[in-house]
Amino acid sequence: MRNLINRLDAICHPFPGIHVLVLVGSLLFISALVAWPAVGGTADRTGGSMPIPALSMWTERTKDHVEPKPRFETRTERVQEGDSLSRLFSRQNLETQVLHSLTQAENSQAQISQLKPGQSVEFRYNSDNTLKELAVVHSPFHQTIAAQSDGSWTISQRYREAEIYIEHARATIDSSLFLAGAHAGLSDNLIMELADIYGHVIDFVHEIRKGDQFVVTFEKRYLDGEFVEYGNILAAEFINSGESFIAVRYEDIKGDIGYYDQNGVSLRKAFLRAPLNFRRISSNFSHSRKHPVTGVRRPHRGTDYAAPTGTPVYAAGDGKIVHRGTKGGYGKTIVMKHGSSVTTLYAHLSRYGKFRTGQKVKQRQVIGYVGSTGLSTGPHLHYEFIFNGVHRNPRTILNKLPKAKSLPKSEIARYRRIAGTLIASLDAQRSHDELAFQSITNP
Repeated sequence: MRNLINRLDAICHPFPGIHVLVLVGSLLFISALVAWPAVGGTADRTGGSMPIPALSMWTERTKDHVEPKPRFETRTERVQEGDSLSRLFSRQNLETQVLHSLTQAENSQAQISQLKPGQSVEFRYNSDNTLKELAVVHSPFHQTIAAQSDGSWTISQRYREAEIYIEHARATIDSSLFLAGAHAGLSDNLIMELADIYGHVIDFVHEIRKGDQFVVTFEKRYLDGEFVEYGNILAAEFINSGESFIAVRYEDIKGDIGYYDQNGVSLRKAFLRAPLNFRRISSNFSHSRKHPVTGVRRPHRGTDYAAPTGTPVYAAGDGKIVHRGTKGGYGKTIVMKHGSSVTTLYAHLSRYGKFRTGQKVKQRQVIGYVGSTGLSTGPHLHYEFIFNGVHRNPRTILNKLPKAKSLPKSEIARYRRIAGTLIASLDAQRSHDELAFQSITNP
């Protein structure tokens, strides 16, 4: 080693030989470290991150093991009046043998041939134009699927859960409920549902005042991040002439759904405040009124609701039809008996509903349609309420009738837990506070 250093001193002068030896050794050591993995060695990377090139190679290797989802060409048919599955198959130029084998797979729990007008039916074909699936679309969240495999069919129900978000709307009425609701961003259906909820306690023509307010908490349903439809009204508060009316949606332990106030009293009464969805009122109850056709001043024993011809007229309460036909100046008329003390009359109808004399009718079922038959200057409903044989103002007598039923004591504690949160949200909205609701995934 001494001789080697002396020779290096002589060769590398003026640099010391020992420095040259250390430098060469270091270079050899580094080269060995760099070359070591490239000469057949393996590196244990367990627990570390996978390098990008290696991850790319692993991804390519595993692609062959992923089962690709079948891709179908979908052709959609809309079910029309009188359509059957056979007719749809004919329009799709499918053989009757395919229809026969499909219907053979039906049973009482799995029916695919029972179609309703307005439904969509999707025919799903594979690449060789063979029908592989048939889907009856009941809603965006429910389909009946018939799938073909090896020449046989299986029928099943396919459900998808909506993602539900809770939203609020509030408005002050300036002219009508409909305009206020539309300005608040409510759909027509939600406005009508709101009117239905309060139809037993508020007459939205006669009793609405400028400055009345409402707050609504309702559902919006989404699928795959896209809005699909509005859901239920969960709670509402309507302030009419300074009086607050709370409505909370509640499903009891029997599965019955209703709307109740903060004390658990149902908003559903024995009679509606008005027997139709209306826009304006044309004539109020009066003991003396000049008739617009005859010019004779005489008692007007009812309330006239102006509405377009063909507007549905509802039964104001549960009862039985005792008259269905023309009745003098009333024109086409329906008379209903409700128990032993109450009779209601619906006049100037353009046509009748499906119920006939002697049949029992439930509240809010359609018994006729607004018209202008008899002595009438224009389309409207003339409505009378007779209590114990005496004509009474239908908007005031209802306040004297028996009150609505309350929830049983066994339900009150559960109801208050549910209603408490919803009523608090209404309070927060009314006072312009913000109350965030998390999305609900179970409708």
